[in-house]
Amino acid sequence: MAYPFDTSRWSGPGFRPAFIHNADDERARRLRDDLVAGYRGRAVEEVFCGREMACPCGTCYVVESESPLSLDARDPDRAASAVLGDLTLVHGIGEATRRRLAERGCRTIADLVEHPRYCRDAARLLGSIADSRDLVAEIERRRQRGDPLLLEASRLHAPEDFVFLDIETLGLFSRPIILIGLARVSGGSIAVRQCLSRTVEEEEAALAAILPDLEAEGTALVTFNGRAFDVPYIRDRLARHGIAADLSAPHFDVLYFARRRWRDSLGSCRLGALESGVLGLARGDDVPSRMVPEFYETYRRTGSPGPLVPIVEHNRQDIVSLARLFALLRGDGGAGAAPCRG
Repeated sequence: MAYPFDTSRWSGPGFRPAFIHNADDERARRLRDDLVAGYRGRAVEEVFCGREMACPCGTCYVVESESPLSLDARDPDRAASAVLGDLTLVHGIGEATRRRLAERGCRTIADLVEHPRYCRDAARLLGSIADSRDLVAEIERRRQRGDPLLLEASRLHAPEDFVFLDIETLGLFSRPIILIGLARVSGGSIAVRQCLSRTVEEEEAALAAILPDLEAEGTALVTFNGRAFDVPYIRDRLARHGIAADLSAPHFDVLYFARRRWRDSLGSCRLGALESGVLGLARGDDVPSRMVPEFYETYRRTGSPGPLVPIVEHNRQDIVSLARLFALLRGDGGAGAAPCRG
């Protein structure tokens, strides 16, 4: 994900935050300059394994890759059991009321369908079991977005239903999106497809290229802080280009689950901290998120595709790490506190 500030505003005299000029940034700039020199004279299409994608509004370049990764199979019975076994999802039922109802033999939401007070909410919840979108909305009305019950609800979906999403932008507030990464898991591997804008004018085509995945029936979206950043940003850019879209798929934001699971043991739940503390992953020549706009602008200025290389790899690794964390959280139900190394 791009850093949520427009770094071009930090380039003038009189505004030099100390944290911008640190050793990591200097190393990144040396890497940027080496990449400019090393890839000078080469085309984007020579550097990245992919293909040009055309749509009525233009073209973009699609980079494709694959990595080993698997998700638990669809388990609607487990999802239904977890949800229907939690009476506190019904409006007006707290823990004390739940205990009293249990003493009278009402242990599942199905047991409440004829209760004079709770029958309406119970019936609505029973009906939502057939539709993940409705069920997620019902749970979120009563619970926080990091509640483990949402992870149980995700088991209504097959692994192939999940679309993992991450974007790179030129800043915050209506700056162009330069890279949109999508991935799906199937057959023990995760296939990553990254729609790269070789020029900012290709943003519209890149946005159009991802909509069939986001709008497909049965799709469930998985992001890291995508509720606050990626999805609203995509909506804004779609509106700017006059593209109508339905982005109402069930949305599982891993940041919320990660905070509930690991914040006490790790302190920070940034994706980088989770990679090192939970997945045991250390990145090599990575571009810091806040410097993605600077690297892309260098590519535009010099014509060398070298600075795009770490941007594309950064986005790809973000998506794979997102999927690995989601798989891990689903595996343990999001409970516990101690970090696990994978």
